[in-house]
Amino acid sequence: MPMYHPCQLTFRVLDWDLNMVATILRQVVGRENEARASTVLVSAFRTQIVRALGEGRWRFADHFCDKLLAEDPRNLEALLWKAHLAWRYFQDAPSALAYFRRVLILGGFESSNEYVARAQNSLAQLLEQLS
Repeated sequence: MPMYHPCQLTFRVLDWDLNMVATILRQVVGRENEARASTVLVSAFRTQIVRALGEGRWRFADHFCDKLLAEDPRNLEALLWKAHLAWRYFQDAPSALAYFRRVLILGGFESSNEYVARAQNSLAQLLEQLS
């Protein structure tokens, strides 16, 4: 084992501490930047979805819902859009039921939540239509 002068040990420990702090800071800042980038992406995807829905481009809207959900899998608004697209435009009742259920579950069955309330109403209509 090499012999170090006490000052050298102090510098080595300080250097190690500084490197550790720098690494942690890079990770924290990196995560913040990642979160910021994800928020920007989600916002951009949402804009594309709203535009596609306004233009009646259902497949395009569905595609960007998938992209948004890849970034934010718990996004109730995108799940609700997917449910309505599946039900109203793609005649895919099983998928619509699954998406409505996901909204209810992820929203904690809280009818005070706008998306949960809308999912509950739409699910009731869909089930009535199917019976």
